[in-house]
Amino acid sequence: MAPPSRDELLGIERHLAALPVHSGARLHDDAALGMLLIQGRPAGPGLDYGAVVRWPTDGWRDRLDAFARAEREAGAWPSLLLAEGLAEPDGLEAGLAESGWSVVGWETILWTRYPAVVPHLDPTLRIEAVTDRSAAEHEALERLIFGLPATSTPFRVEGLRAGLADGTLRAFLVRSHGEPVAAARLSLTDGLAGLYAVGVAPHRRRQGLGLLITTVATRAGLASGRKLVWLSVEDGNDGARAMYESVGYRPAFRWRRWLAPPR
Repeated sequence: MAPPSRDELLGIERHLAALPVHSGARLHDDAALGMLLIQGRPAGPGLDYGAVVRWPTDGWRDRLDAFARAEREAGAWPSLLLAEGLAEPDGLEAGLAESGWSVVGWETILWTRYPAVVPHLDPTLRIEAVTDRSAAEHEALERLIFGLPATSTPFRVEGLRAGLADGTLRAFLVRSHGEPVAAARLSLTDGLAGLYAVGVAPHRRRQGLGLLITTVATRAGLASGRKLVWLSVEDGNDGARAMYESVGYRPAFRWRRWLAPPR
């Protein structure tokens, strides 16, 4: 497989940062700050951050201070999502560490251009595309899988339905005897498909359902005309990474989430 081009890597970086829009978040390209701003609904540390950082080598500290000040004034804790090798300037992360910022999460982006073969489908299982009617059911399963707060439910359902309606999002459910047991989302841009929120109900894990829905969603992304499907996996989650690599995913770059120190 041909590795991602520079333009594709930049596209993945922005696509990753913008995924919360499908959960009701708002996006804003701030030219003055030189970054993309993401604001969750309701506001909170999980979905409020800056990304796609493009700062000058001289004066980046002024941009950082302006960003942190604006976030605090808005009632948010300043946070940055930085893609290794793509954020500017070089050495920014070292500068953040020197300024007291700390890493609170890190993952690796994996990619593929290969439509793997769908594993054997148990006769009791059914795979379906989520529709407006089943959006709330899909969100409820995600809440169970990932331990999401109920306070975000209205915005998440709204964002899911909006993405399904405008064609920027597809979502999938696996049912067993009618019960939803696995879920995944596929975000679509002009040239890329981003697979995320892949999960299995706690009582049905280690039964191959994650591999099944990953393969189906990956094939759907490539069948949509996108030349590349990407996903993000937490560093240290060796089981998930091995599963993704078994169906053709390869590493592209690492990203880290940085959090500002207390005032």
